[in-house]
Formats: sequence, structure tokens, C-alpha cells
Amino acid sequence: MTDQAVEDWNGEVGERWLKHLDPFESMISPVNAALMKAADFKPGESVVEVGFGGGKNAVEIAKATAPSGDYLGVDISEILVDHSRKRAAEAGVENASFLCADAGAAKLDAPRDRAFSSFGVMFFDNPEKAFANIRSWVKPGGDFVFSCWAVPDMNPWIGIVGAIAGEYVEMPERDPEGPGPFRMADPDATKALLEGAGWKDVKCTLWRGEQLVGGEGASPESAAGFVLEALAIGEPLEEEGGPELVEKARADIVKALKPFHKDGSIRMDAAAWIVTAKA
Repeated sequence: MTDQAVEDWNGEVGERWLKHLDPFESMISPVNAALMKAADFKPGESVVEVGFGGGKNAVEIAKATAPSGDYLGVDISEILVDHSRKRAAEAGVENASFLCADAGAAKLDAPRDRAFSSFGVMFFDNPEKAFANIRSWVKPGGDFVFSCWAVPDMNPWIGIVGAIAGEYVEMPERDPEGPGPFRMADPDATKALLEGAGWKDVKCTLWRGEQLVGGEGASPESAAGFVLEALAIGEPLEEEGGPELVEKARADIVKALKPFHKDGSIRMDAAAWIVTAKA
């Protein structure tokens, strides 16, 4: 990770993530459930997770691998490490530990049976080096299971909102080869990247389902607030035109989200890759 990324996640970005943790976790819950099912953790396994966020999966994995297995989470944010430690303790989990470190460079004391990540692998400044390092964490014959977003065109939850903001300000252009949520949207490129880092039998399985924008139970209004604040869409609007411009965009986003308000939540199509690889 770059020094700026480390600084961000130990400051404003990490604080924002925790402030909106419940809707963040709820928003990706459908694809995360599919990812956890694909991983199918068993008692006795030792697991390392890359980028554990708020620690939801940490608790579930630790429980699934107990009593003889164990969980280690690696994340660059001390803020999230502290939160996840408390969360695990409150859940009565005793076989989980957390390390504040860069997964692209950190060395572990002993290799693990498995590596895992839920949307935590798309932001490395040197992805081949990072995936090779994660490969060094896993025993021969072990595996790596992770999720990453498919192309933006298959994820209108971000496209619609981004287009609205783009009507008011010039939004940053996405670099398909640079760090970002859609960094690994091309499955062929992902396969080549992992193979170049020493992984074998790489498979990318497309998941398609719903994205609960703003989390379960969100209204068009609260979901608009979530994307403006939690996803930082509002920052360039605020910088360009102040609160007035933000409110104009907010009204447009609310209007755009209303047709997707079904069964008490904002339900939009989403697509992600569930990737598996062998060490």
C-alpha cells in the first residue's frame, strides 16, 4: 500500500468506514454470504484474512474453525484492528488475532492452511508482489478465496450515482490498472496476475445478485445520504459548489433510487467475482 493509503485508513477513511459500518456490511451481505459459502471453513483450519474491515467475517471464521483452528486478520488500519479485537472479544471468540500490517509486505511466523478476503485485494499499489507475498503465507496445497467487483456496467449501484455527480462536477477518471474497487474486474487479467504470483488452478466464478444500497432497510433518502457521505461521492460536490450543490445532487439521487425501493430496501443489480486459487 502507498503511504497515502496507510495514512487515509488510519485517519479519515478508517473513521468514515466505522461510522457507517452497519450499512457497509449489510450492503454487501448477499455477495458476502456467497463468498463464505464458497470458502466453507472447517474446524481445525488456520486462516488468514486480508483486509478484514469491521471484523464481521473474522468472528464467523474464528467460530467455524474452532476449537482447534485459528484466525489471523491482517489490515493496514489500526482503527479497524482495535474495533475488530473488541468485536471478537464481545462475541466470545478466543481463537482470533489481528495484525496491523501491509499484506503486500508483511511476513507471518508460520504458514496458514488458507487465505481469504472479502473485497480487500483491489487496492495494492503492486498487486503481483502482494499476491506473491500472500502466497508465501499459505502452505503448499492450501488455497485462497476472495471476492472482487465485476465491471462497473454490471454494477449500476455505482454507475447511476456516479453519473449524477458527474453532471455537476468532473469526477476522477477510473484507471482500470490502478488501485480501486474495479481493479480486478477482468477475470482473465486476474487469472494471469495470480498465476504470475505463484498461484495455481485459478477460477473466477461470476456472482450476480442484489446490492442493498445503504444497507438493509434503507430508504431512498438514507441511501442517498450513504453514497454521498460513506462512499465520499459528496466530497467533490462540496469542494466545487458547497452545500447547495450537494443538496441538488442529493435530490437527484433520491429520485433515481426510488424505483429500486422494494420490500423495504434499495435493491439494485450487482456482480462480483468469487475467485479461488491453490498454493
